[in-house]
Amino acid sequence: MSCPVPAAPAPPALKDLPKVAGDLKSELEGFKSSKLKNADTQEKIVLPSAEDVAQERTHIALMDGVEKFQTSTLKRTDTREKIVLPTPQGNDLATTLMEMDYMTC
Repeated sequence: MSCPVPAAPAPPALKDLPKVAGDLKSELEGFKSSKLKNADTQEKIVLPSAEDVAQERTHIALMDGVEKFQTSTLKRTDTREKIVLPTPQGNDLATTLMEMDYMTC
């Protein structure tokens, strides 16, 4: 079973085409390519500096290390949170400094 191919659209009529200004039209018709000057094309190839290459290698090595990191080599650890609350006797830092005469009023 084949699919029907849609017909190509009809070309626009001459009256529907955009109009070109008279002076532009005369310039286009009178154009001579022999009046053009020859120009030499110079290709400029900019190579990266040694610093750029070293920076890219470092970046690639870092990304490679992250992508290939083995999580199985990590060791299990327990997190211990130490929260020191002030005692009723006032053994906090401000009290200790006042006792040592570091704070003077």
